[in-house]
Amino acid sequence: MMMKALLLICALSTPQADCSVDTADAVIQGPDAMSLVECGLHGQAYIAGGALAGYLDDAHYLKVACTSRQIHPAAPVQGLARTLPAGPS
Repeated sequence: MMMKALLLICALSTPQADCSVDTADAVIQGPDAMSLVECGLHGQAYIAGGALAGYLDDAHYLKVACTSRQIHPAAPVQGLARTLPAGPS
């Protein structure tokens, strides 16, 4: 069964058990995976790569979830959206 890694950005006021696609301030879809283990590894790779560091602030935390269904991301949280630097010209 195909799975999808989901990176949930939740407010610190949201208990970890309640942090879900429905309660997250933002949802980032990771790559597809063939198993739960592969899904978890993809989520860890996103975190280790530092790609999400710009999305986190002192009021939010990150949770990795795996799902077997397609999810549509939530709207970005005010203050979390970061502008990426322009590439070489």
